[in-house]
Amino acid sequence: IVVLSVLFSLSSHAQQFRAGVIAGITATQISGDNLGGFDKVGFAAGGMVSTKLSGKFDIAMEILFFQKGSKKNPNPDKGDYTEYNLRLNYFEVPVLIQWLFSKRFTFEAGPTFGALLSSKEENENGEYPDPRPFNIFELGIGGGMKVNFAQHFSTTLRIETSVLPVREHQSGVTEFANRGQYNAALLFALQYKFKKKNE
Repeated sequence: IVVLSVLFSLSSHAQQFRAGVIAGITATQISGDNLGGFDKVGFAAGGMVSTKLSGKFDIAMEILFFQKGSKKNPNPDKGDYTEYNLRLNYFEVPVLIQWLFSKRFTFEAGPTFGALLSSKEENENGEYPDPRPFNIFELGIGGGMKVNFAQHFSTTLRIETSVLPVREHQSGVTEFANRGQYNAALLFALQYKFKKKNE
């Protein structure tokens, strides 16, 4: 509520800034868990503020609650009763350079900074009694596209990945660029930008 109030105040009192809200669905996975696919579904929500850099370029900052993790459901029909569920909740701040390709399409990319709020790891036997700890901070990179379908509304499709490991491998072994486990996420979101005074 405080973040959204600040963003709305910026939008109302400074014409060079645009503020808004964003909410959507996440599909995520984590490397090194011997699973494949963006099977963990969650959500992301928060606020954003942007300002113009030049004629066709803006810079935007978002402040999001972002759910990540990994999931595997059992498949009894194939004799597979194993289950896995990793829940990671992050406070995330993407900083994005946006290229206004046309009135309808905007492309964006930039670094993401995350702080881990909570984690929970479970299998078919319940919660792990002593799970390997996750790093408190996450550094990543993301990119995607916005589709503007109304005056103040747009949809976002973005993919992002951590560039530093979020925790060590279970074995503790590191090889070249593979330093541990990494988050990967897809974001499908709806964004609303507050109106300017002259709109």
